[in-house]
Amino acid sequence: MSNLERKVPVEPVTLYGSPLSLYTGRVRSYFIKAGIEFREIAPISDHYEDVVIPLAGGRRGMPTMEFADGLVIRDSVAIVDHFEAKLGTPYTPETPKQNTVSLLIDAIASEGLLRPAMHYRWRYPENEPLLRSHFEEITPRDAPSDYTVMGRFKRLKQSCVDLGASEENIPLVESLYLRLLKALDAHFALFPYLLGGKPSIGDFGLIAPMYAHLGRDPKPLSLMPEHGINVLRWVERMHRHDSNLGATHAASEKYLAHDEIPETLLEVLRHFAIDFVPETQAARVQINDWIQSQPMLQSGAEVKRTVGTATFDVEGRSITAATQPFRFYVLKRVQDYVATRPDAQRFDMVELLKSVEMASVLDMTLERDIGRSGNLEVWL
Repeated sequence: MSNLERKVPVEPVTLYGSPLSLYTGRVRSYFIKAGIEFREIAPISDHYEDVVIPLAGGRRGMPTMEFADGLVIRDSVAIVDHFEAKLGTPYTPETPKQNTVSLLIDAIASEGLLRPAMHYRWRYPENEPLLRSHFEEITPRDAPSDYTVMGRFKRLKQSCVDLGASEENIPLVESLYLRLLKALDAHFALFPYLLGGKPSIGDFGLIAPMYAHLGRDPKPLSLMPEHGINVLRWVERMHRHDSNLGATHAASEKYLAHDEIPETLLEVLRHFAIDFVPETQAARVQINDWIQSQPMLQSGAEVKRTVGTATFDVEGRSITAATQPFRFYVLKRVQDYVATRPDAQRFDMVELLKSVEMASVLDMTLERDIGRSGNLEVWL
C-alpha cells in the first residue's frame, strides 16, 4: 500500500517547529512520508506560551506537537514513536538486522552528528543572514535573554566548543564529515533510502542533521553538489510524499529482501564508529560517575541535557565534549531490541555489529535508566 493510499489520522495536527530546527526535520519528514496532515507554525503564539508549554513539561522546545483534542507531545523521538504505534509501525523494518541498523543509525545521526551540524552552522558567517531571519521569526514574546536573537547566537556558537568542535579540532571535524558525505553518496547512488526502496526510522534520524543544518544552511549545503550529489537527492526525496525512485535505483518500494545490509551501508557504519564509539564510551564512564555522585537523585527527576564533559581520542586527536544522557536513551532502544531476539538472530546481529566495529555499543549502558513522564525525560 502506498503512502497516499494508507489511511492515516484525519484530525488536524499542529507542529510547532521551524525550518532551521534540527529535530523538527525528523518529524516533518515522517509526517510527509506517512501522509499525516499537519500545519507547521512558529512557537510564538499566546496559545503556545500559555497552553502548550505547560503541557510540554514546561520546556520550550522544537518540535512539539498538539492534537485538536489538546494532547501535546514534546520531542521528535516521542512524536515519531506515537505515530509509528498508531499507524502499525510502517517504517520499522520487520527483519532483525535491518531493524538493528535502522535503530542504530537513528541514535547515531540524531546525537552523534551534532558536532558537525553545529560546527558548520555556527563557524561560517555566510550562514548568519538566513539564521538571523529565522530566529527573528521564532523569538517569543517577552523573550528571556537566552531566547533573543543575540542570546541564541551567543549560546549556540558556544555550543560548538561544548560539543567538541574547538578551533584546534576543526580540521578533524570537517575531515570526518566530508568522508561521511562521500560514504553516504556512494550508498545513495545505488539505493534511494538506507535499507532499500522505502525510508526507515534510521532515515528519519539521519534527515534531522542532514537537512536543517547540513543540507540547508548555505555553507554546508554548498558541499553537497561537490561531494554528495546523491545525498542531496536523498534529502529532497525525504521531503516528498512519493518514493521518488530514480532510473538508477532498481528497487521496489520495500526494504531489501532477505534482511540484507548492503556493503555501502556497512561502510557508512564503519565511518560512524570512528568517533561515535569512543565518545559514547567516554560519556558512559563520566555519566555513571556523575550518577554515583548523586545519592539523592530521585526517580522521576528530570534528565538535564548535559551533566558534564568527557575526553576521548579520535584519530590521534583529543576531544572534550559535553556528555548527554539522552544519547543513551535512544541507544538503549538498540540494546533492548538485540537483547530480546532469539539466540540465532542475536548472534547474527552481534556479528554484523562486530564487522563495523560497533558491537561494544551494546554494553554501553547507564547505571540508571531513562524514561518519560509529563513530556520530560526522567531518571527511573
